[in-house]
Amino acid sequence: SRRDQKRSVQKLSRSGGPAMFGGCCCADSQDALEAQFNLPLAADENTVPYIATDKRVSGQDGPASGRSGRSLTAEEKEAEKARLQALVNNFAKKAVRGCSCVYFKEGTAQRFVTQYRIDKSLEYLILVNPKEPGVTEVTCPIAAIQDIYSMSEDGSSCFPVEVVKALEPKDKENLLMIVFNDSDGKLFRFCLVEESTQSRDDFLECMRILCIYAQSGPNER
Repeated sequence: SRRDQKRSVQKLSRSGGPAMFGGCCCADSQDALEAQFNLPLAADENTVPYIATDKRVSGQDGPASGRSGRSLTAEEKEAEKARLQALVNNFAKKAVRGCSCVYFKEGTAQRFVTQYRIDKSLEYLILVNPKEPGVTEVTCPIAAIQDIYSMSEDGSSCFPVEVVKALEPKDKENLLMIVFNDSDGKLFRFCLVEESTQSRDDFLECMRILCIYAQSGPNER
């Protein structure tokens, strides 16, 4: 189902195969960043779901989504492709300019209102320093994202205790934690709160797609 798609990050299969993206054209203009993707569908055999928690892994013998019981028709595939193209294009336009969020600094669990951004090459998710807007607090290579946890789906046990304690009631539904690794394989994480459940869902679904794009080689785009 579309709800299931919004709750999981997908990673590019390392097994090779046909190109998953036909191309990405990012035009630098004052008004918009246009990105056109040849997007993979949920049923694409070259993608595999990256499941966030053991709770969901335990159910992996069942269908991956509500659509997996039957094949999509050509019309349904085109409609889904068009929906995802529009969703990712709109998300990219907003994210390049900056999206408001709340950032919890781990260790102190201080709560800051700031922004996250995506660079125009769609390679980095950047968290702006809340005290110095010209300084980067976190630079996360999108291709290095290993998982994105959602408190509404994964529960509070997946998140740092001090962050959970510092949450305001309105934060709980929209809390996310992004986990990524560096070139040495060391894992890093940071927590942010989206402005609404809709922006949370859009973030999850669009980052799933951007992860696949970033993990694909230049020759596959």
